[in-house]
Amino acid sequence: MSQKNLYLENRKVLRVSGLNCIDFLNNILTNDFSKLTPFETRPSALLSPQGRILYDILVSLDFSNYSEEKSILIEYDFFCENELIKKLNMYNLRKEVKFEKTNYYVFVSINSKSAENSLRDKRFINTNINLNRIYYKNKPVNIINKSCTSNWYNLIRYKNCVPEGTQEIEINATLPLEINLDLLGGISFEKGCFIGQEVTARIKYKGLVKRKYVPVHFKNKNFSFSNLDKIDNKILLKTQNIGEVIALSLDKENDIWYGIAKIKLSQLYLFEEDFTLDCDFCGSKVKINFPNYMLPLPRKI
Repeated sequence: MSQKNLYLENRKVLRVSGLNCIDFLNNILTNDFSKLTPFETRPSALLSPQGRILYDILVSLDFSNYSEEKSILIEYDFFCENELIKKLNMYNLRKEVKFEKTNYYVFVSINSKSAENSLRDKRFINTNINLNRIYYKNKPVNIINKSCTSNWYNLIRYKNCVPEGTQEIEINATLPLEINLDLLGGISFEKGCFIGQEVTARIKYKGLVKRKYVPVHFKNKNFSFSNLDKIDNKILLKTQNIGEVIALSLDKENDIWYGIAKIKLSQLYLFEEDFTLDCDFCGSKVKINFPNYMLPLPRKI
């Protein structure tokens, strides 16, 4: 695995400032901003009133002014930039909070000493991976590997079931508990209300989630694709359709495909009880490896 810092072209950073920016964000987003500490980034999301994910984001304290009035950095998928800022401004009724696009370039690294302002990605706190995000004001050309792709980063995410961005999380259709946002530390059920909180809490405490994102892997030397939308992404258990593949990446060293699939929870109980069980995808035998943080699977109350 390359130790070089990897530039993520599709990720951008927004600065949120103002006297009441912490309270404002706490009232609309899923995480508790009062508990953020320096040099870390945590997942969060802006939900619809119906509890569906509109935008998944990463949030951190602004490292440029730790000692002054707090401001917040929000990392997001560039694809939804205009819509995200428009939605935040819609909730900013008194205009006491300011949103500013930054010129930060987003990098990820598994080298904790790669930069002075490295932010520990708390989504991986339950793993043995020390993955950090770095926001540079200027693109540091000397550490960019032009032949490097996002392969190693995607492999880490997929093995630990950490989806990211609009290509993996369908806008206004996916529940935060489906992508395990609660288990990844992205939802606070103690801080009080946020948009979509009532629906999310009811699903959480009554065990009403019907599908879950899970990590999958398989071997198939003849399998290749340029776009997942162009292939049949259904996953079968015998002849029954139990879910679909969301994303895939190839571990070239071991010739293994790793990915994330969305599977019916009622079927996942079978895999929880029997780790040797496999399913079928495009003629390949697929294994599900639950990260420890996902077990035991939730039951309906």
